[in-house]
Amino acid sequence: MNYSQRRSAVLTFRKKSLYHLQKNNPKRYHKTKKIYKKTEPYIHLTHDERKALVTKFSKIIGSWGFTRLFAECVDKIHFDPSRTKQSVEEQAFEQVVSRFEHYLQNISTPKKKLMGMLIHDNNETLSARLTNLMILFHRKGTLWTRIKNIIETPLFVDSQLTSMVQAADLCSYALRRYLENKEDFLFKNIFKIADKKDDRIVGIRHFSSEDCDCVICNSA
Repeated sequence: MNYSQRRSAVLTFRKKSLYHLQKNNPKRYHKTKKIYKKTEPYIHLTHDERKALVTKFSKIIGSWGFTRLFAECVDKIHFDPSRTKQSVEEQAFEQVVSRFEHYLQNISTPKKKLMGMLIHDNNETLSARLTNLMILFHRKGTLWTRIKNIIETPLFVDSQLTSMVQAADLCSYALRRYLENKEDFLFKNIFKIADKKDDRIVGIRHFSSEDCDCVICNSA
C-alpha cells in the first residue's frame, strides 16, 4: 500500500474497532479513542518506518553536546510509598529537581550565576501537586539541596505543540524500553548526554534492587 491507501485502511479498521468497543466495553472505548487520536498523524507509516523515525530522532538528540539528560527511573516493585512518604511522581520530581539544581550550581561561577527553569507536559492531575511541591522546595529546599538557581514553579505546556517536550518524551520512552525490555537501540543514543561528574553518571538514577546490572546502575 502507498501512504494514502494505508491511512484509509487503518482508519476503516479503527472505526470498526471503536464501534465494537462502544457497544461492548465503554471504558476501554474512551481510552482507545484517546490513543487513536494521538497516533493518527503516523498511521500512514509502517512499523519499520516509525522505528527508523524515532531512531533518527534519538541520534539527533544524542548529538546535542550542549544538552544534559536528567531522569529518575523507578521500579515500582521496589518502591514503598509508606517509607518515602511520597508518591512515585513526587519522589521522581524531587530527584530531578535536585540534580538539575546541582548542575546549575556546578556550571555557575562567582561572576556569573546561571539560572534555569522547569518545563513540564501539561497534566491536570499532577500540575497542582508539583507546583505546590516546587513552592515548598523554594522555601525549604529538597532533601539534598537548597534551591538557588531554579526560578519559579514548572511551566506546564501542551507537548503536542512543544518539540522539546516531545524530545524529553522520547528520552523517557527510550529509558523505559531499555529497563523493562532490554531494548537499547534508542537508549544507547540518548544515554550519551546523561549528566556526568568525574566520568560517573549522576544525571540518571535507576531506583531498583541492589543487584541490578543495568548500564545506568553500573555507571553510577
